[in-house]
Amino acid sequence: MTKIFTIGFSGKKPDDFLDILNAAKINCVWDIRLWRASAYVPFYSGKNLATVLGARYEYHPEFAPTTEILAGYKEGRITWADYEKLYRELLAARHPIEGLAPADIYRICLLCTEKSALQCHRRLAAEYIAEQIPDTEIVHL
Repeated sequence: MTKIFTIGFSGKKPDDFLDILNAAKINCVWDIRLWRASAYVPFYSGKNLATVLGARYEYHPEFAPTTEILAGYKEGRITWADYEKLYRELLAARHPIEGLAPADIYRICLLCTEKSALQCHRRLAAEYIAEQIPDTEIVHL
């Protein structure tokens, strides 16, 4: 069985974040955020994570929501149910894991900002991957 993980960095100190990744034996962090820069938490900016994690960091914008979908939800113009529907349709149109094998996703960790995966696109992305690649287990860190 292939196991994939998700993690949100909100509220996590950098050392704790790294400890969690190491304890879970994460092979690669897939940053799936639309925007990877932050003045508030610079450690979690894409460039800094790439420096800290080295080859264990990859940016995967094919899993990022569009600006319209994300802004619509953040600004209250669409509900979470609408967001889920639009994001799932986006993934279906993009086919972001086309050509990937179970070995390509073994012990990856989808990274986003939100503390909880419940209302975060990383959960939806993980579910999409699990639907496309049989025998994939999802673990939210």
